[in-house]
Amino acid sequence: MLSDSIKAGDTLKPLHIEVTEQMVKKYGEVSGDFNPIHFEDRAAKEKGFPAKIIHGMLSMAIASNIVEPFLQEGYWVKSYEMKFRAPVLVGETITIEGTIASMEKESASIDIVVSSQTYPQVAKSKILLHVYK
Repeated sequence: MLSDSIKAGDTLKPLHIEVTEQMVKKYGEVSGDFNPIHFEDRAAKEKGFPAKIIHGMLSMAIASNIVEPFLQEGYWVKSYEMKFRAPVLVGETITIEGTIASMEKESASIDIVVSSQTYPQVAKSKILLHVYK
């Protein structure tokens, strides 16, 4: 099991994920959020962004990919908090980095930092995982 070899302070393998226009389009269809700032550069610029931005919840979903190895080992997401600090532009590659904040017998707390080429810190989050029984 993963938890046998991981301890507090360990870092997870970083992920680098390009957020494509197709991903944003699909997320808009699923969520029903068709705000023009996600689909039109002009609308995004009118709101003060340099270009189209992705949905905040899409960035949150993408960032959660860093805990996938734990999910495959029988953990489930008990809680997930994210504080957004800057937008992610459509077409950017985001980097997701994780650090084990604490590791117990049946739970793990993971601190996550999301960054992009444009912004050094897009979001910070914490995911609390628990062993499925």
